[in-house]
Amino acid sequence: MRPHSPRYHRKPSVTSAYPKIQKSKLHRNLGLVLLAVLFFLGVLFFNHTGAGVVTDLHVFHHNPAHKPPVQRNSTSGDVHWFSDWKWLKPFSASITLDDDRSALPPLKTRPPIYTFYDSDAEGDEKTKAAENGLLLLWRRAWWAQGFRPVVLGRSEAMNNPLYEIFRTKQLPPKLEADLVRWLAWEQMGTGILANWLVLPMGPHDHQLLSYLRRGEYRKLSRYEGLGSGLFSGERSAINAAIKEAFDSPNLKDPHSLLDAVGQETISVQSKPTAIAFYDANVISEHYKPIASKLAENKAEGLLSLAQLITAHLHLNFLSSFPDGFAVLTPYSKKAHIITRHAHAVVEALRSCPPSPIAESCPPNNPNCRPCSSIAPMAITTPEYDTNSSTTYTIGTIPHPYIFTSLLSKTRDITTRHIRRDTPRDRWLTAVTQKTLGREIGGPARIVSFKETVVRDSGSARGLWMTEEPLSTHKDMEYHFGFSLPPLNIIDTPATISIKETDGDDHATKKEKKAALKDVQLQKDLLDAAKTVLARKRKKKEKTGTKEMVEAWNLADTEAWRFVRAFNARERVERAKWEDEERRFGGGEGAGTGGAWRWFDRR
Repeated sequence: MRPHSPRYHRKPSVTSAYPKIQKSKLHRNLGLVLLAVLFFLGVLFFNHTGAGVVTDLHVFHHNPAHKPPVQRNSTSGDVHWFSDWKWLKPFSASITLDDDRSALPPLKTRPPIYTFYDSDAEGDEKTKAAENGLLLLWRRAWWAQGFRPVVLGRSEAMNNPLYEIFRTKQLPPKLEADLVRWLAWEQMGTGILANWLVLPMGPHDHQLLSYLRRGEYRKLSRYEGLGSGLFSGERSAINAAIKEAFDSPNLKDPHSLLDAVGQETISVQSKPTAIAFYDANVISEHYKPIASKLAENKAEGLLSLAQLITAHLHLNFLSSFPDGFAVLTPYSKKAHIITRHAHAVVEALRSCPPSPIAESCPPNNPNCRPCSSIAPMAITTPEYDTNSSTTYTIGTIPHPYIFTSLLSKTRDITTRHIRRDTPRDRWLTAVTQKTLGREIGGPARIVSFKETVVRDSGSARGLWMTEEPLSTHKDMEYHFGFSLPPLNIIDTPATISIKETDGDDHATKKEKKAALKDVQLQKDLLDAAKTVLARKRKKKEKTGTKEMVEAWNLADTEAWRFVRAFNARERVERAKWEDEERRFGGGEGAGTGGAWRWFDRR
């Protein structure tokens, strides 16, 4: 009899040997009943008088239970911050557990750039003072580009173990001076060695400057066209080059270490377009008036050279932003007074600095457009940030209480008015509407804003400050990398409210009077709001209007605190560096003699 064919065909499977057991409806119903009984018993248990119901949802969060410890150098006046890798959260309080303590990204490591200055060399007091002025200029320019400038002296070379070998050599003066600076550099370790007349003269994001900022130098390198002006390398390679020079049979013949080692020892990189070297040959060829002064009176010539370099650094900055300046002014008709500091900075930046050779260009950019031939750069006052790489943007972040007072045109702010009549986070929404649109909320906006403030491209293309910036004139000079004329802060409409009054020759006396009255009102409201902010609330005192406004505008408050803390930390970092370098050549407040870094420090 023929066997029956199977009804179904199925591929072989590991589970095919274990047929699926179909559960009956009775089993399913019993499971549901059991779940219902357990739920009912749980409700009875948690409603019992002896057991409390969990109402604090923070137990499910993973925020720290205690405030993080206070870090070193994390306070400046009433500004406090905490550096942490988790900084990019919408609100710092979720990390610091403190409303008045901002979470900032860890400080970026500044790679060291060294120069050598022999304070024991012959020279009168005026000449040494002029040289210290050039060293200060060198420090400031490289600091603004993200480096840590360090001036070395003979003391660093004397602490090098190789110095004992060096002393046994009878070398000509030029070669001896060059080897001393190499010994000093090797003693300090990996980094960059530059002549103090070598300066960064290019955009912040230039390929070479970005490479040098990374602090990783695989090869001992020099740069075409700069001679012995600029080197970069690791300590082991520097040590090997010095030993090779010492072992050279013709050591007394060369004028520098570069001539005493083989070509393969120091690699040659392409000619940099972002570095300017004002050596003797360049000065005599391109800046003959300076060369003449140096021949007649060295001190006077060095002062003129410093003025020329400052003018070139300023010109280099202006040429990086062909579209001019943008002063962010959201709600300009009601709150333009908060941008008065920003306008003062712009006016100082766009003015041509004095120069002993007005039509000159930096040596690395001979075809530049001299500042004297450029009309004053344009100033725009947009309400939003355009994130343009060809425009230098300055933003002023007001405290929400100040901004609310100005927009409401009253100093009597009530809870009813805030909750019913004012939208949340008006400043941040207005500034980011172009790049982020209008649909997203405050937490997403503040994250994007923090990234803009912190990233290298953002800090190089803009400046963020509060309505009453704590930065001094010297802070500004170190931020930009060159000296600036004194800031002229004016409260008149012609300076602050450009849109309303600039170029309006047919305005009536009544309109001008109304404009002046509006400026005075804004000034009075600003002063009154500052008084409220300066008042400290006592511990047991009820929450005031200021705290209520901050709570209503959490993102605006976070932006204000973040920028304030970020700028304060920058000042503290530089002040600490200045204190360490004060006694050495070119340091702030340094004398003409300099100091020995290792022996004289206490």
